[in-house]
Amino acid sequence: MIRKNQINCNLIRLKSLTKSLFQRSMKAFRAENETCPSCKRKGDCRIHGYYHRFVIDLCAGSPTASRIKITRVRCSCGRTHSILPDPIIPYASYSLLFIRKVLSAYYSHDQAIEKICSVFGITPSMLYRWKKLFRNHCLDWKGIVPAAHIAPETLLREISHLPLNDFSRGFFLLTGISFMQSHRNPALLHRTSSPP
Repeated sequence: MIRKNQINCNLIRLKSLTKSLFQRSMKAFRAENETCPSCKRKGDCRIHGYYHRFVIDLCAGSPTASRIKITRVRCSCGRTHSILPDPIIPYASYSLLFIRKVLSAYYSHDQAIEKICSVFGITPSMLYRWKKLFRNHCLDWKGIVPAAHIAPETLLREISHLPLNDFSRGFFLLTGISFMQSHRNPALLHRTSSPP
């Protein structure tokens, strides 16, 4: 997977839907400019194909699923990679913008959990899963000691005001996964854990 860090504003200022941000980001995409994450060669990637997936966002106050077309590239080394811009979380249907809105509603303490879940069309278990993942990723990002002493709503506000492309790239380089990605690529885990 190749993460595209092309969104220059911060999460709090993003007003567009994830689908439109995705389409804008992909207009600037050129496969021949990419560096293969596997072999590290630049300029050897070519468009290999496409697949569709759905991304859930908030449109006019209601959860909305949009179909997006993901580009796949193949490097001359034989590896293929999906191209995913920042707001798309790998292996997740919900966008980063949607999850940020849910967590903002939760940490504002203005509404009961049942009301938040009803508004966003999610289950309480999903909300608690995102809350735990957010906290764990903040610990990874800030380091165990500093983040443990900062309130989650403060961390959310801080992250929301950072330039998305800088934060996303920094978090990915630090952890090897995207912010709010719940698990690593199973194929990569299998490859790295199998005997030589």
